[in-house]
Amino acid sequence: MEYNLASILQQLSTIYFDDIEGYFTIQELWKWMLFDQENSYLNESLQIHKPSGVPIKERSVKLPKNITILGNYYYFKHIGHQPSYHLKKVESADDLVNEILGKSGITNMFTTVITTIIKGEVVCFDKKTNLTKVEIKLIREIQQIISCLTNSNFNELARQGHASLIKFKELEISQQNMYDSIHFISQIYQTLNLDYKRDLADELLDYISGYIGNNNLWIWDKPLEW
Repeated sequence: MEYNLASILQQLSTIYFDDIEGYFTIQELWKWMLFDQENSYLNESLQIHKPSGVPIKERSVKLPKNITILGNYYYFKHIGHQPSYHLKKVESADDLVNEILGKSGITNMFTTVITTIIKGEVVCFDKKTNLTKVEIKLIREIQQIISCLTNSNFNELARQGHASLIKFKELEISQQNMYDSIHFISQIYQTLNLDYKRDLADELLDYISGYIGNNNLWIWDKPLEW
């Protein structure tokens, strides 16, 4: 499907981002936005520094109202210290989660803003801040396990996740912080309507919280106090 670029930039411009303490303007986004390979013709009016690939001179042309981009799944990422603005296409909602929680996504200290665009609509999620290095490693490892989920391997991946949680407990992450980290993953899957993968994250939350009948699966000796 094709989606109107001006409409997407308009939606982005209405969102208050805590990490920049304000809003992007449509003009700012259009002047500096770097597009993916499929939409690379839109980069022709930018002056791009080589080899960094970061624009160093803004577009001088106005945003045409009829430009469309092809594809149902995109993410927008802003790196403030460069500064750089990227709009990149991926193939699926699963790929969006991989980008959000991957090494260059929301847990990367250099990524200032990252959000998603699904079928032409900007879809935001709550950002978890002040993550420790251990929590970041936990989030990435558990997300990689969940990303492998199919119709036939839920129990196998639940066992892998359980073993991973025990490993991170031994790294002295607290019960509450472990719960909050996995709950963050669960919320992103929920926001992107990937409920079958959210179910695996929620299974792991039961192991952490102790709210599951089989106490042999508890990671801690006592249920989490709310």
